[in-house]
Amino acid sequence: MMKEVRAGKKVCGAFYGHPGVFAWSPHKVIEVARSEGYEARMEPGISAEDCLYADIGIDPGSHGCQHFEVNQLVFFKRRIDPTAYLVIWQVAMIANESTSKADTSEAYRQLLVERLSRDYPLDHEIIIYRAATLPIEQPRIRKVTVRDIASIPMTAEETVVVPPAEALQRDEELIRKLEVMRESRGRSCAASPNSLS
Repeated sequence: MMKEVRAGKKVCGAFYGHPGVFAWSPHKVIEVARSEGYEARMEPGISAEDCLYADIGIDPGSHGCQHFEVNQLVFFKRRIDPTAYLVIWQVAMIANESTSKADTSEAYRQLLVERLSRDYPLDHEIIIYRAATLPIEQPRIRKVTVRDIASIPMTAEETVVVPPAEALQRDEELIRKLEVMRESRGRSCAASPNSLS
């Protein structure tokens, strides 16, 4: 792409899905182009995440939603909120240093089961999701449990969606502070001469 840019041509790179999601080269070529003084920008596309919300029928605004690549979740100390949706990307790629092939080893995926079991019951129902990539295809949606992740066959294109396992809990301390702020604001408005006009 940069060879053509440097030759004075207008260049458009087209990538499937969203060009900035799980894609190194679009980000890199924009970085290089800008560092060399060329104008470069990324236009958004429809990603597997967008399809996921539509196909499964969930609203990330209803409970919140966390997204992690599987290796970041398992091998780093990340915090999971079990009152929100959890989306885990590229589960079949766990402990795989190559992005060219999936490692579907049960032993590796058992590490994910172990990690999730800290925050979810083993019998908690999850969804294994694969977006349709062609107009003639349908999305693939399978419902299994947390414990099934290690043994069920998965491809690199499949995503694990973990629905909330706990109800939201009110933060009574901050709610009390909000009420105090509202009461204080109400008193100051009542005392303002402008409030009488």
